[in-house]
Amino acid sequence: MLYLQTNTANQTIRLTLDEARQYYSTTFTNYLFVITHEENSSVGSDLRQVAVVVSETQRITTLNITTVGLSLNGRYRYEVYGQNSASNTDPNNVAVVGLCEEGLLELSDGVSYFDVPNVSIQDDIIYNG
Repeated sequence: MLYLQTNTANQTIRLTLDEARQYYSTTFTNYLFVITHEENSSVGSDLRQVAVVVSETQRITTLNITTVGLSLNGRYRYEVYGQNSASNTDPNNVAVVGLCEEGLLELSDGVSYFDVPNVSIQDDIIYNG
């Protein structure tokens, strides 16, 4: 699961996107990153963006993304599509080659809404008699 902050630009995430290239005969140059808040339904608010690739190896792809516009804390679904466009934000566009990765992410504003209790438990004492 990914953990990001609400309404924050230039957040760095690391995913394993390069391994998806082996499933498609068409190469792709960019990634379309879609974040969807489903709110107990199959449709909900979403944010679509062409992710900025910071670096990519066969193991790890480092991306810069934004969550500006998403202000609700909670669990979201994300999908990353490989595409051949630096501006397309529609997953159904012909520039999209295919889905590379999908998963869950948690958006938080960094505020703690509960107090963690300070619990002190004494050590167990074992008597060998």
